[in-house]
Amino acid sequence: MVSKKRAPKRRSNAPPITLDSSGVAWIAGTQVKVIEIVFDKLAHGGAVKDIKSRFPRLTQRQISAALAYFRENQGAFQSEVERRWRKISQLGIRDADSPFQRRLKLLTGKK
Repeated sequence: MVSKKRAPKRRSNAPPITLDSSGVAWIAGTQVKVIEIVFDKLAHGGAVKDIKSRFPRLTQRQISAALAYFRENQGAFQSEVERRWRKISQLGIRDADSPFQRRLKLLTGKK
């Protein structure tokens, strides 16, 4: 029996995060915005593998890249975070002291 060798996985040199013409950050090759991963992390917490269970089509590398991009460019996301915070406040979310609400308050600097 002849054993087949697997070719080593190639790492793409393409940037893991791309910006569209409006400046919105996307995970390259997907239809997932970086902000979606960030809000998932805020809402549910957990490690990259936990986020991956909720976004099974993404790789751990893609999720890590999205979170790293957010950390490095947090100021660029501030208006979107604040917009979503206002929306949540307007909807009158019942559990105003949920872990998500607390993390969002920390991120927006709200009290």
